[in-house]
Amino acid sequence: MRSAVSGTRAGAGEVVLVTGGSSGIGRAICDRLGRAGGRVYGGSRTPCAPECWTYLRLDVTDDASVEAAVAEIVRREGRIDALVCCAGVSLAGPVEDTTVEEAQRHFDVNFFGSVRTIRAVLPIMRSRRRGRIVVIGSIGGLIGLPYLGYYSATKFALDGLIEAMRAEVAPFGIEAAVLHPGDFDTSLGQRRTYSRATDARSPYFATFERMRAFHAGMERQGRSPDAVARKVERMLASRRLPVRALVGSPLEVLGVWGKALLPSRSFEFLFCRAYGPRPWGRGQAARAEPDPQP
Repeated sequence: MRSAVSGTRAGAGEVVLVTGGSSGIGRAICDRLGRAGGRVYGGSRTPCAPECWTYLRLDVTDDASVEAAVAEIVRREGRIDALVCCAGVSLAGPVEDTTVEEAQRHFDVNFFGSVRTIRAVLPIMRSRRRGRIVVIGSIGGLIGLPYLGYYSATKFALDGLIEAMRAEVAPFGIEAAVLHPGDFDTSLGQRRTYSRATDARSPYFATFERMRAFHAGMERQGRSPDAVARKVERMLASRRLPVRALVGSPLEVLGVWGKALLPSRSFEFLFCRAYGPRPWGRGQAARAEPDPQP
């Protein structure tokens, strides 16, 4: 494994903290970096018995838990060279049917969980004037996904945070980036929670159920999370971190480029034709397409 901070060959010895390390993409990252010789600490609320890295109890929604985990790594190693923020959950449901409390809990894990961990490691990296931070985002943080609006919002927020933070920490030799994966075969979809108000009485129910089936199918067809782990390994070994990076299927990559290059309404029309729900109000729909009814 190349150095996580300099781009030079380092072999064993880089100290890396990965949040969400017990399953899915986080577990794949821990396994890959650990096998490559890194001194990897995987933090999670769920205990596990890894072979080539060290498990730490870490709850990203708890300040004391985050601070204790970081302090333990520093006690053992004296430093943290790289942080990979991977802990996350998924909340599905229409914006209207999702309560503010449900959305706040979602943000507490996906957004503020990364914020807590980043703030805990920055003083350590700053004191050594070196360090790298990779935050796992989502293609949903580049394209707003219908019925996953709050999930997308957390990932958009992370993207903006890291873009802003890069300039703040660069004078201290610290780099940061967001990696946006597409659909991969992980446990995230299986652990997805749904807004409690979305039942058969909801006006969104029929479309929401179609979207649930669509997402489930996409996730079942997803590639191994090791593809994301390989990308993280390459990013940590690179000469410089990009602002953001993308790993996904050709169609997912095409979608991101399409949003960047096409007029907003044109992209919205094409995306929603492929994705399912149509982006028009009742009056707009009537103008966009002739009514098939006599």
